[in-house]
Amino acid sequence: MLNSPRISRLALCLILIVTVGAVAERSAYAYHTSSDLAETAMTSQEWDAILQRDAETESQTEGPVLKTMPSPVSYKVRSGDTLYRISRSFGIPVETLLAINGINDPGSLQAGQQLQIPSEQAGIELPEGQASIIQQVLTSTLTAYTAGVESTGKKPSHPEYGITYSGNKAEEGRTIAVDPSVIPMGSTVFIDGIGVRKAEDIGSAIRGTRIDLFMDDVKQARDFGVKKNVKVYVLEGTA
Repeated sequence: MLNSPRISRLALCLILIVTVGAVAERSAYAYHTSSDLAETAMTSQEWDAILQRDAETESQTEGPVLKTMPSPVSYKVRSGDTLYRISRSFGIPVETLLAINGINDPGSLQAGQQLQIPSEQAGIELPEGQASIIQQVLTSTLTAYTAGVESTGKKPSHPEYGITYSGNKAEEGRTIAVDPSVIPMGSTVFIDGIGVRKAEDIGSAIRGTRIDLFMDDVKQARDFGVKKNVKVYVLEGTA
């Protein structure tokens, strides 16, 4: 028979080994679990951030992005016009005009005929609802004027101070002075780089295709200076 005290000591050692092992296992398990939770929490935060970025990207790119394109405009052919002349006026190749308008014979143009002009190529961006038939294309010299003595010789006390030839009060952003023999009084014009303006005034120095833009501020008018070779499109049905 084995010695009883030795058996007791052996049993005690086994119990201690098992206990220590269990404690170590629990500790390892606890550490492992704690580490996993920390890792899981970090990954969850990163995942949430990714989901949020994806949601924001999706909301920004939801559906196709539609670009607003300029509305097409038409040009009414004038007596003596040729396709080459019209193409130069708008800066568009003759081939483009032929293709868009389905013209087979370039010599078949007739006065009053309307040609479709690709406004995005010609750089014409008329406001929505604005008349879109162009009846004349000019190359103009632009200057600016005011209602004051420096431009009109009138002081604010003058009863006609700020009143245009058409009888309207001059307004910056709308009023221009023109030669009525070239641009009829009351015409609406589109000035390249400026926008839509209305022919409401005349001036002794305004002859031919020259145009004077009305401005409220004297310094602004002087700083505007002289701008040459500016395209001007006279719109139909506005005079």
